[in-house]
Amino acid sequence: MTAAALAAVWAAVAPSVATQATFPPPAFDGKVWEEVAAGKVARRTLPGDPATVLGVGVLDLTREEAWLSITDDQLSAEIESLTEVALQGAWAAPKRLYQRLDLPWPLNDRHWVISLTNNARLASASGVWERAWTLRGDLLSEARARTDTERFDASETVSVNEGGWLLVPLEDGNTLALYQARATLGGAIPDGAVDSYTRSSMTGLYAGVERNAVKVRARYAAGCAAQPGADGAPIPCFR
Repeated sequence: MTAAALAAVWAAVAPSVATQATFPPPAFDGKVWEEVAAGKVARRTLPGDPATVLGVGVLDLTREEAWLSITDDQLSAEIESLTEVALQGAWAAPKRLYQRLDLPWPLNDRHWVISLTNNARLASASGVWERAWTLRGDLLSEARARTDTERFDASETVSVNEGGWLLVPLEDGNTLALYQARATLGGAIPDGAVDSYTRSSMTGLYAGVERNAVKVRARYAAGCAAQPGADGAPIPCFR
């Protein structure tokens, strides 16, 4: 799609996103749509907030395929340094996750618990599907018995970790996908370093969602356990 067409799609849903999204993104300039139309993932840092990064790109997937991929319990398996334990829920349903990021010595590992939710209100108003996560520090102690207790006790707790995906269906069957994340690791790791790493890995993140969707399609065939979309309705199994 052209930059103008992408901008028009976004303009149509932007008012609903601005008022109903859990994490509405800032306004975009024309250069973002030029980059996306050229097949790139536009990467931005929010002004005055170096801990927050934003990605805008097109996934060669339908909204439903993209949704099943980003919510898939197995997506994190591609990240070797990440340990993840589901405390509640599974796949596309709302869920709670314990996550630990294994860092090289002499840095201590970082860990946290996040709650992932689906925004049915936004989906109903605009057709935009949002999967958002927020930090749940009050649930961290519950995860200790579910993971390596020695590494749990040696890990430092992250104080900021939130964000989400916004998925906008396009007429050509692809999906405009916006990824936003705000995180700080604390200790000796400056926010700028986290921002630099996140921005540099953004293209790989989008490519990983597309790769994972191929695996998801194979599993989400006839007789699958139907998963909810952001609107709460079950997504039919693929044929």
